[in-house]
Amino acid sequence: MELFAGLLTTVLGLAGASGIAINKIATDFLRGQIVRADVLEVRVDNAPNYQILLGKIDRIRVAGRGVYVLEFLRIDEIDLETDPISIDPSAVQSGKIILRRPLQAAARVILRSEDINRALRSPNVQSSFKNLSIDISGSNKGKPEIYDLINPEVTFLEGDRIRLEATLQAQPTIARPTPTKLDVSVNAELKTVGGTKLQIINPQIALAGTPIPDRIAKAFTEGLNKVLDLRQLESKGITARVLKLEFTEGKMQVIGFAKMDSIPDQ
Repeated sequence: MELFAGLLTTVLGLAGASGIAINKIATDFLRGQIVRADVLEVRVDNAPNYQILLGKIDRIRVAGRGVYVLEFLRIDEIDLETDPISIDPSAVQSGKIILRRPLQAAARVILRSEDINRALRSPNVQSSFKNLSIDISGSNKGKPEIYDLINPEVTFLEGDRIRLEATLQAQPTIARPTPTKLDVSVNAELKTVGGTKLQIINPQIALAGTPIPDRIAKAFTEGLNKVLDLRQLESKGITARVLKLEFTEGKMQVIGFAKMDSIPDQ
């Protein structure tokens, strides 16, 4: 939100400039806010140009290729296009963005599995996979073992299916100085439900090649589905919908839109 608020502030501060100048400055601003990008272009459509003085913008379009929003996460392609934007111009002087109508934008994002796997194996993300308390056998009487999840890998499959593979490595103890390793795999279908949720369906989960009990698979699925529920964004004033989710070999494409009634305090 802060990123988009900054972009709007930059554009609104360029009233009177030529369209070419506005596009270049807006692109330079956005480049300054991300890590890097192979290609990044911002185009601000406005006719006549003086509409910016009134807080009106016909459309903002952003096209990026090879975009790193974080040092460890690469987005293969991103295209974003807003509906007409209307902002209170008097509030801009005080550094605030007050919308006179909801801000709506459509987006298309393509992620490659190799980029996701690189991100999962980065130190930034790997720390989240350490010191996991798990009672795999269910017979440890409240004393689960501590595991690290290593070598995670995502594969996009045909039929909107996704495969997750990793290794659970037990941390050494005095009683067990040699760490135990167990291979984990999850093969599941990923679907959109009502446009508001990405839902794991019919997961097939195996531990060291043996299917895990249904109760564990159910708990895993329910937990993951809660994370993938876009309705959680509504508490932040954002309505998001997924219009299309498509898997091809090595890639995942998501097309959707978002609406904001207001921009949080900048």
